[in-house]
Amino acid sequence: MNTFLFILNHGYRGIFGVILLCLCSCEKTIEVDLPAYDSKLVIEGWIEQGQHPTVILTRSSSYFDKIDSASMRDLIVTTAKVSVSDGEQEEVLTLRRREAYFPEYIYQGTSLRGRVGQTYQLTIVLQGKVYKATTTIPAPVSFDSLWFESLPNEDSIGHLWAHFSDDEAESNYYRIFTQREGIDDTQIPVYFSAMGDQYFNGQSLSFTVLRGANSLHQRTDDLYFRKGESVTVKLCTIDQAHFNYWRTLERELYASGNPLAASGNAVLSNIQGDALGIWGGYGATYQQVVWP
Repeated sequence: MNTFLFILNHGYRGIFGVILLCLCSCEKTIEVDLPAYDSKLVIEGWIEQGQHPTVILTRSSSYFDKIDSASMRDLIVTTAKVSVSDGEQEEVLTLRRREAYFPEYIYQGTSLRGRVGQTYQLTIVLQGKVYKATTTIPAPVSFDSLWFESLPNEDSIGHLWAHFSDDEAESNYYRIFTQREGIDDTQIPVYFSAMGDQYFNGQSLSFTVLRGANSLHQRTDDLYFRKGESVTVKLCTIDQAHFNYWRTLERELYASGNPLAASGNAVLSNIQGDALGIWGGYGATYQQVVWP
């Protein structure tokens, strides 16, 4: 009996039977050989005016690797030689433990402090390989004013607003953090924390400061602040290479939202050597605003 006669005799149930038969007969186990993953050194380092340099070193892992507390700790790098130089003074950073954060080990200076207008070179030596990067600390600026506004029909939550005047004389790049007193353990980057003045050069403008998540694995849609909170806002000036890193990284984190649907744009790093990450300077100001 051919397929046409089968359908005539059995109706639509026959059609579904044929489809099912075809699907079953075409089933095939596909095995994919994934290429070996080349783990890279990941660098996150910064220096702020008046503060010691800090560097965190980890290794990247494959998307398909198992993730648990043990495997995450295995990614922390604690055997590198990390040094920072301002052209006159050079300091080898000390490995320290900080139990309240992850990664729990950081490299930190004890004598060298950041200065506005100074250039700093980072050098990392690990397993015979050398990684270098250079950054500067631009002059810090401040917000003209900060205030809270409740959401419509909501009197307990709302937005933090900022008014800011940009310098027309040069191209400027910024990064913003917030810390809620008694709630946040550290300064947290706001949602899309890095911005350049290419669209508002020399202008004065007001905009909302959207609260960022404590960590990437605790991302939330709660971008608001609450009545009664006291918030410290950290406004940082950064150089262009530093801005390019955070701009491209945050675009991947927030715009894609799916590791299997990335935009394909490269995250721009200023690290010399086969490594990922950033070494950046911050010209920072801290301003406190209270929502009574």
